Amino acid sequence: MPACQTKFHGVLTYEPEQVLHIPNGLFGFPQETEFLLLELPSARPMAFLQSVRSSNLCFISLPAQVIEGEYRLSMTGGDLRSFGYSDAAPPVMGKDVLCLALLTVGERQDTTANLLAPVVIDIARHRGMQVIVDAPYSHQHPVSTPGLKYRAD
Repeated sequence: MPACQTKFHGVLTYEPEQVLHIPNGLFGFPQETEFLLLELPSARPMAFLQSVRSSNLCFISLPAQVIEGEYRLSMTGGDLRSFGYSDAAPPVMGKDVLCLALLTVGERQDTTANLLAPVVIDIARHRGMQVIVDAPYSHQHPVSTPGLKYRAD
């Protein structure tokens, strides 16, 4: 069984089919194409995208609908086709795809979410890509989630 050394979560063992493949990488990290999607009970609804290749690289994310209840995933035709969907039959969030907004903590400890360019994961194929949505969202959307806390296990 393969293992992945991580900075924040120790050594993780995993099955090869658990690897999330993002063929084009994430924006700014084109060489990072394989991740483990970690969902820790103590951190729900947050999820962590841990690079299999780089132990120090772990993105914190939240489902876009948690941040913005009326969030609409509006992908371009090319992105839809790369997932095997069309304008006439787009994917359904939560059923076909998972839509994660990457979080950033600013200098003043204010947290923002990138709703403009979420990571979209095809649940059945365990493949994903970061897309720029065709909607008026921000890459620095303020996150205010009362009671949302993370504590290390």
